[in-house]
Amino acid sequence: KLFVRFGFLRCFLPSCEAPATVMKVLARVLGLTPLLAIPCSAREALEMNDSAGKMPSRWAVIAVGSAGFMNYRHQADACHAYHVLRKSGVPEDQIILMMQDDAANSKENPFPGQLFNRQGNDVPDVYKGCKVDYNGTIVTAELFQAVITGNQTGVPAGGKVLQSTQFDKVFLNFIDHGGVGIIAFPNGPFLHAQDLDQSLKTMESKKMYKELVFYMEACESGSMFPALGTHDKIFAVTAANARESSWGYYCFPQNDTVNGKHMGTCLGDLFSIAWMEDSDLSISSETIRQQVARVTNRTTKSHVTTFGDVSFEDEPIWGFEGHRGDATVQPAGENGAIGVRDIGLQTAWNRWVSSTTAEAKARAWDEYQQVKQAHADDSAVFDEVIARSCEVAGHGCIQEMKADQEDLKDLVCHHKLAMAVQTRCPRRSSHDAGGWNGFNMKFSQTLANLCEKRQYISKT
Repeated sequence: KLFVRFGFLRCFLPSCEAPATVMKVLARVLGLTPLLAIPCSAREALEMNDSAGKMPSRWAVIAVGSAGFMNYRHQADACHAYHVLRKSGVPEDQIILMMQDDAANSKENPFPGQLFNRQGNDVPDVYKGCKVDYNGTIVTAELFQAVITGNQTGVPAGGKVLQSTQFDKVFLNFIDHGGVGIIAFPNGPFLHAQDLDQSLKTMESKKMYKELVFYMEACESGSMFPALGTHDKIFAVTAANARESSWGYYCFPQNDTVNGKHMGTCLGDLFSIAWMEDSDLSISSETIRQQVARVTNRTTKSHVTTFGDVSFEDEPIWGFEGHRGDATVQPAGENGAIGVRDIGLQTAWNRWVSSTTAEAKARAWDEYQQVKQAHADDSAVFDEVIARSCEVAGHGCIQEMKADQEDLKDLVCHHKLAMAVQTRCPRRSSHDAGGWNGFNMKFSQTLANLCEKRQYISKT
């Protein structure tokens, strides 16, 4: 094992292309069967880099873009991801986690100081041992960009940033609400697709990775990588395509019970649960391609989509986020999935239905009516935007703008309109960072339609 660990395997094996039968025989003779079962590319990753004499390392950034107990699932997802990375051997100081960190100690949490990412009894508290590097009001899109690009001046003094090199593997994981071309953060403006693309280009120019895998959990997340090249050594996997919602999972009221108590919210997100519970199985030989296939098969409510460079798809997933060992956790079935746009309204309704006292029922009914009214108000705002935009376009324009799903191409136009919504439209909840929220981000598609049809509606 020491020979393998320190790169001397080639003293015994002339090349990684040696026939499998020869490798098996040598493995048996040398007593190295378990490690020699690892694919060749994985063993190469453990060897010293011949040109620089540098051992490859692994780095990770996990970011949550929401706040509030209603978004409990995002913070539970993030802490679960943190533990997956730690079990895989990524050092604590090479994982950077940012989130609002207000769900575990929320007054609505039936288990103060704890987070659970799945239903059941004796399920692990993922908040235990989950080290949050950035929390509260400093968690912004700007902070995320500074962290992933290694910009020390863009973080608080002494704060962690990626310090990866051209020899290292990097795993990025974003979890939150999104819309066409945008993903939310709990404070400040959203992160736009063009800004994310620029940050990834900066990472490339600074040679901050050998290979990079990006898992994104958000509605319309398939719209966030419009310029990702096929030779950039970046492979992105999204929870949904560019035209659909992602889904919450283990949701109230039937699939959220932990240790005999209803949590009153969704415990996770379907895509995130799918990849993390797959990683929990500890399948040592699983490749990136195989995990994506398994996750795609389990994520039945939306279309898992991939982007970028597929040249390293057949490398072991544990080189980025999985871990080696024997299976100890069995994934749960397809339980309690709810479309993200409907979680707030449906949860409020279910609380009213399940309330057992007059006081609780009245409180739940008020909450339901508030959420319902907020949705109606958001819809009215965008109806008015469309109506004004179509004033000179003629019959049929309004219906087209509502129904069409144009591909986002004009990123500059879309960014300006999206920022106008962020800064000028009303916040519907104290947890919203601006005019955008988990429900109305679906109307980011409307802005894309307007931008792509500017000539038709005679607008600049």
